[in-house]
Amino acid sequence: MTVLFVDDEPQALRQLERQLIAEDVDWDCDFATSGEQAIEMLATAKYDAVVTDMRMPGMDGAALLNYVSKHHPNTVRIVLSKPSDRDAVLRSIMAMHQFLPKPCDASELRTTIDRACALRDVLVSDSLQRLVGGLSRLPSVPAVYRELTNALRNEDASISSIGKIVAKDAVMTAKVLQLVNSAIFCLSHHISDPIKAVSLLGASTLKSLVLAIGIFQEFEALGVNGFSAEVLMQHCLRVSRMTKLIGRRERLDSQALEDAITAATLHDIGKLVLHSIDPKTCAQAALKAEIDDIPLWRAERQIFGADHAAIGAHLLSVWGLPQTIIEIVALHHTPTKAYEMSFSPLTAVVASNYLSRAGSQLPLPTPDDELVRYFEMVVCGEKLESWHNLCSDVGKRNDESRKAPLPQDISL
Repeated sequence: MTVLFVDDEPQALRQLERQLIAEDVDWDCDFATSGEQAIEMLATAKYDAVVTDMRMPGMDGAALLNYVSKHHPNTVRIVLSKPSDRDAVLRSIMAMHQFLPKPCDASELRTTIDRACALRDVLVSDSLQRLVGGLSRLPSVPAVYRELTNALRNEDASISSIGKIVAKDAVMTAKVLQLVNSAIFCLSHHISDPIKAVSLLGASTLKSLVLAIGIFQEFEALGVNGFSAEVLMQHCLRVSRMTKLIGRRERLDSQALEDAITAATLHDIGKLVLHSIDPKTCAQAALKAEIDDIPLWRAERQIFGADHAAIGAHLLSVWGLPQTIIEIVALHHTPTKAYEMSFSPLTAVVASNYLSRAGSQLPLPTPDDELVRYFEMVVCGEKLESWHNLCSDVGKRNDESRKAPLPQDISL
């Protein structure tokens, strides 16, 4: 693997080089002392990853990463900078894959780059690129989501201000309120005020919900024939709520839990892309899965050359969503390929998706079951039954769900 490090302080680069040697990192490393020099080097050599500081004279790290994103889209882009460089980081947030604060030890840097490059390899296969190329256009990030994301970066943002952002889009408001009042949330009373909806959902959950609504609505506009985007969205929201329950039970920290919720809400959007590209072949894949008694994603790989998980992750990577979310979406059917083999946001999403389709009884495990192997690898197989009991009410529909008592926290 070849990695280009960029920092205007030569001493910082020398220190980094010494750390990498001490860690025995098996990379070919080059070093540049400016953004301009980095661009010259990128023109003559291929790099798997670019790791840059933010504050540099002339072309800063944000400008450099935006350039790399445009001209070398398959290169992993990492920011290694001081947390105080917040404004510059925000300017590059759509172009970077990961942010690491200085000082950063070589072990963490190595892990971050290795797992980012491994995920990139999943997302740049020829078959996947051909599939995505068959879509006339990729949907854009909803404007309301962008506005919410910007507002939530302000620590002084209030529930009222967040609710008013949603209220500016009448269609989005109607959909948010429809979903808040659906059986998934088990509310005992009707909510008609978007500001009240924010107070019940929580701002971060609202953000992921708005993103999902925007995606599903745009794909409906593209004309996904013979496929119910509404049914799929209900499944994604159910998995998202179960993910939060499991994540809280296992004490994920707030950021990890937010990533897990967002990934769960978006985990199946690749199905929308596939149906937009070729609904007839999607029907063939579904039939093959049924006849051969194999998971749908395996049938998709055999017919399309890629599955909906990789396609959904590709879309999120184009939008510049955080690498952790992209990784969960990409691996939610093949979690044994994950870099980390301990309970993580990926585990919460994989378990929730597994349990959401299990019904009232857990399925009997088989030796070749990818997910069962994964649960054993992360040492949580014995927890499936307790998670199943914890989430059992989420799977209930309509009238049964509405009879359930209102929990203290009804957010997804």
